[in-house]
Amino acid sequence: MFVEIIRLFIVFLATAAGFSLARGGGADPNASAILGATLGACVGYVAGGILGRLIRLAMGTVEASIEQAPPGQLLAGVAGAAALGLLSALISLPALFLLPVRMGWPVMGMIVWVGMYEGYTIASHKAEDLLALAGLSTRPLVRASPYGRSGDLDAALVDTSAILDGRLLAVARAGFLRCSLLIPRFVLDELQTIADAQEPGKRRKGQRGLDLLRAVKQEATVDIHILDDEVVEHEEVDAKLVSLALRLKVSLLTVDMNLQRVAELQGVRCLNLHRLADGLRPVLVPGEVIRLPISREGKEPGQGVGFLDDGTMVVVGDAAEMIGQEIPVRVTGNVQTSVGRMLFASLAAE
Repeated sequence: MFVEIIRLFIVFLATAAGFSLARGGGADPNASAILGATLGACVGYVAGGILGRLIRLAMGTVEASIEQAPPGQLLAGVAGAAALGLLSALISLPALFLLPVRMGWPVMGMIVWVGMYEGYTIASHKAEDLLALAGLSTRPLVRASPYGRSGDLDAALVDTSAILDGRLLAVARAGFLRCSLLIPRFVLDELQTIADAQEPGKRRKGQRGLDLLRAVKQEATVDIHILDDEVVEHEEVDAKLVSLALRLKVSLLTVDMNLQRVAELQGVRCLNLHRLADGLRPVLVPGEVIRLPISREGKEPGQGVGFLDDGTMVVVGDAAEMIGQEIPVRVTGNVQTSVGRMLFASLAAE
């Protein structure tokens, strides 16, 4: 469509040029003018197709260099087309005075069309930036375009569960959290609701989450941005998070396994603190002997249960009578459960 419109302008221009050039020559000016206009139209048709494709190719190169943004706002696209169209009209205005009337208007029309088309394309791709600059969006400019140009994780949406979990601060202080953290306003609202709960345990957990978030914000290696986006098409916080992560093309930081499964099915990459902590636990192979305090009885008769420093549960056979003692045990196997890894062991000689 773009190429055909450019070709149309070139045909008009070439026809007018051929008509003007041929009218003054020959015995019959009218016949010469018609012949010149016809030849001009033919030349313009061929040249217009070539020129239109070259212009479109050049514009495609410009568009490819512009960072892709979420679906452009119609307002930004129209405003961009109007602004660049007006600028193109002002730039091409001298053509009306320097060229014959039949040639000046096609030249001006073509330049304005190119300007409007490119203005709409650029503005629609950078809608969030333009709206933020105009004061029509409270979202920080850093969020106006997708994160991770080269496939790196530059930002992650934070779920309420990751804040309440308590391990986020330790990961940040250890220097492993290098991406920017995006906290949606609706997550903060949910966290505040928990902190204001009537139940003391729930209230303490919410208040600790707010304190943890404040501590993470003070870490020099972590950037936190509060997002004012409201995903009105969803009611549940989890659905809002997945939809927003898809729109901004960022990762999702959580400890909720069900949310992670739903998000990954929709193409959202997830960072799970629980999975990270589980993967960092020391690897104990069958046959290895460790010292373990027995804290309680197991489900089966004679079993004793102890816990490693990282919280891993160890079930020890024939250790029910040794509750409260620290004894040497030999690892015999392990099993992965929905809540983490569990080890099995037997008594070992001193």
